[in-house]
Amino acid sequence: MATMRINNVNLHYETAGQGSTIIFLHGFTGSHQDWRYQTAAIEDRYRAIALDLRGHGQSEAPTSEAEYSIYLNCADVLGLLDGLGIDRCCLVGHSMGGFTALQFALDHPDRLWGLVLVDTSSGEWDTVPGYAELRAKLDELARTEGIEAAFEYDAANNPMRIERFKIQPEQREIARKKTLGTAVDAYIYVPRSFGKWQSVTGRLGEIKVPTIIFRGENDAGFVRPSDILKEKIGNAELIVVPGTYHNPHEENSEYFNNHLMQFLKRVAR
Repeated sequence: MATMRINNVNLHYETAGQGSTIIFLHGFTGSHQDWRYQTAAIEDRYRAIALDLRGHGQSEAPTSEAEYSIYLNCADVLGLLDGLGIDRCCLVGHSMGGFTALQFALDHPDRLWGLVLVDTSSGEWDTVPGYAELRAKLDELARTEGIEAAFEYDAANNPMRIERFKIQPEQREIARKKTLGTAVDAYIYVPRSFGKWQSVTGRLGEIKVPTIIFRGENDAGFVRPSDILKEKIGNAELIVVPGTYHNPHEENSEYFNNHLMQFLKRVAR
């Protein structure tokens, strides 16, 4: 394990292996642990680095809303690369980590040799009725009663959570543990930052680096966003991971890793 001070925030990361560098970026309420199956699979051939984004896992959690944004995440990734003396890498981003990876690919194309996007979006959102009210309640609970109270309320009142936990009951405890690893300030402020991120859909054609897109077969909310990524990023490949929802890299890691390794073998420098 290691920590680096980047943009005035202490960020934790895990590194393993040697060779061409792959950097893994988790989603909201995730951590470097989300990529344990991938780092174990590639460390014999590549240098795998899994970063805890600010407010998540073992990284420091700023207390100001202004200190959470996709743009700051992007700056943190750049700081990590510079701090470690890494010229180019492949970025692997899941959900929020995918937003960051897309922004980075557009802002710093010369620093990438590959791009992997997992159940993510270029900023195209489907409006979910009642979500704003639910999110406000979760924020209130997190601040007054703690993260676990917010999670329990979400699990009992969020239709998407209810449906998924009914089909995949084992995912409830996994999701609970992930959420408890997120700082209160990050839990409240990070979702707000998504709405402040300017859509990059109109710029996707600028991405020239080899790109592969993964989507969980049953992750209904990311069907259209994934199709948009496939359509607008030149020569991008889309892989639908059978039997999975929002976390295909964890839910069906063998299938996911097989396609990830094939991609890396083709494009790695």
